[in-house]
Amino acid sequence: MAAVFNAFNTALSPLIVPFLFVWLTGIELASPLGAIVGQLVMIVLLPTLLGVALRTGFGGFFARFDDLYAGLGSLVYLLILLAVVGPNAATILGYGAYALVIAAAALCLNLAGYAVGLASRLVTRDRQEVIAFLFTTSKKEFSIAAAFVAASGLPAEVAIPAAFFAVIQMITSPLAARLLVRR
Repeated sequence: MAAVFNAFNTALSPLIVPFLFVWLTGIELASPLGAIVGQLVMIVLLPTLLGVALRTGFGGFFARFDDLYAGLGSLVYLLILLAVVGPNAATILGYGAYALVIAAAALCLNLAGYAVGLASRLVTRDRQEVIAFLFTTSKKEFSIAAAFVAASGLPAEVAIPAAFFAVIQMITSPLAARLLVRR
């Protein structure tokens, strides 16, 4: 269910993100929709489809490595994150106290996502479904921000707030998982 919601979120992002960008910044993205969709297909859709196909077709083989996937996924995610943070390290360090404001905003967004996910209890009592909602709504796809920046030709530092969110997400997700395991 979480993979389906993530795919749906990714499919809607080329339509929603430009509108939100204009609304929040007043700047219109001059990127062709085709370029954005192409970036998203390469960064999100193809790896997801490949993973689902391999898992479905060779479930027994890939199940042996279940303990490794979370770590491998985190490493790939970190590589994407470092591709944004590395070239913009001086800019980020130059933010000073403003970096704390960005981090606080990212944390608020993340916690709001958890709240929306927990609200799924109003619709279902199934614990597995609530957990799927919880993690789907609390995370925002950092790679979508990277795809929009790359396709739009915007400076890489535009993705810095998304990088902050990625770090917050990488901290809160394991904490939330640990809390769920304890219950």
